[in-house]
Amino acid sequence: MSKSCVVGETMRHYDAYTAVKKYPTLKGYLEHFRKVSINNDIPGMLSFFFVQGMVASPFVRIPMENNHLDPRVHVFWIQASRTGKSAAWEFVGDILRDIEVSAEMYTTGSDAGLIGGWEKNEEDNAWEVQEGLLAGHKALNFDEGSILLSPGKFSQETVLYLQSACNPIGSNANQLVKHNKMGPIKLESLVSLWATTYPPKGVKDYVLTRGIFQRVLLYWKHWTLPMRKAISEERSCLAWSPLGETSVSYDELTSYFINLRKRLVGRVLQVSGLNEVEWEDLNRSEKEDILQQHMRSMFTKSETFDMSMLNAVDNYYELIESIDYELGDVVASFIPAIINYTIIFACHIAMLDESWEVSGDHVEMAEDILYDLYNNLITWLEEEVEVGSKAAEKRKKEGEWVQAYRDCEPIDFDDVRGEGWVRKTQMKDTYGKRAHVGKNSQESHFQKWCAHMFEQTKDGATIFVRLQPEYRGEDYG
Repeated sequence: MSKSCVVGETMRHYDAYTAVKKYPTLKGYLEHFRKVSINNDIPGMLSFFFVQGMVASPFVRIPMENNHLDPRVHVFWIQASRTGKSAAWEFVGDILRDIEVSAEMYTTGSDAGLIGGWEKNEEDNAWEVQEGLLAGHKALNFDEGSILLSPGKFSQETVLYLQSACNPIGSNANQLVKHNKMGPIKLESLVSLWATTYPPKGVKDYVLTRGIFQRVLLYWKHWTLPMRKAISEERSCLAWSPLGETSVSYDELTSYFINLRKRLVGRVLQVSGLNEVEWEDLNRSEKEDILQQHMRSMFTKSETFDMSMLNAVDNYYELIESIDYELGDVVASFIPAIINYTIIFACHIAMLDESWEVSGDHVEMAEDILYDLYNNLITWLEEEVEVGSKAAEKRKKEGEWVQAYRDCEPIDFDDVRGEGWVRKTQMKDTYGKRAHVGKNSQESHFQKWCAHMFEQTKDGATIFVRLQPEYRGEDYG
């Protein structure tokens, strides 16, 4: 699959994605988002589907044989502090408010705050259940998602509640139950989770071992000092500047989501044969029964859908074919969720297309985004595996690069540069095959372990490297 990412990057600029090029609403949404949260294009794109998922979740179920999915999108965004994560929620929260979708923020608290608890009614002294934040239909923001990663503050039981909340609406796995002496508290969760955090120490271990991360779309980005400086320079000139133009107005964005809700209600009434009064008179359980009964006609798939899905699966597995077996086995555990989200995003893109048929083109546009997101996750985990290695490991890595250099065909220059040069791309490929490291991680491994060991030159557009004299002995490799 051809991707045009910047070297060392796994995500492209937002306007390189096919869905952004094709749908003015998505592009316009991102133009507004980028004014609030600068240089965070991909979280901006995810936030569009997060909002649209909240609009669609009361009406859409996606059949999967005897099971089903729902259109919610759960996001976990790991990035350094003061890089626009909280500002992003300001924009998302405004959109949700203006389209009348409930939103709450969770910073700290107990299981009771999420699930609920028994409280005495002062008027009649009767005990009644006070529902927690995970109950009902709302967007839930964990502004400091690191609390999900801290065993001292968050019990494993609470993480399990969050996992259950991410399970498909209307399934038995989505029913949350908390037992206490007053009696069990039972609730159904229709929330969408938006969690953000700085990269806490040991985060990789949590990502690899806690099931909630197989239920969310995980996005990580490292911010360098030059990136911070560029954003600071851009922000420093914003005072009293005129508002930049956007291709779609804010009111047009909110109208899109409001009209989508109307279209989805109309479609439910069409396929179920109910009128609006009859639908509104149903309770939550009865509405769920209607949605699942008619979910195969709410949306349908085209003849090209299956082939595009099979191609997407092939492309996802290609990403892990060349990496270390142990890590590959772990990151493969994320693929079922990526496949589910490919189907969900394809359904979202059909909504953007105002189509009740999900096509192969919709799948390909969904994969266009999720392939890069999964590649980004793999690259991060590959790099994190090496963090904290001691001197012996450093020496071992240096030796692997020296051996990769020696395995390459040497090039001699007929000038002062002399002999012993090799093509850098050939050396990186050789190292990658031996160390089971994917292409997107090879350059970062080079910079991390051995850039100091090599001198560099160019001949035309080709980069050549040669070992520094002190590393040419037999002690290395």
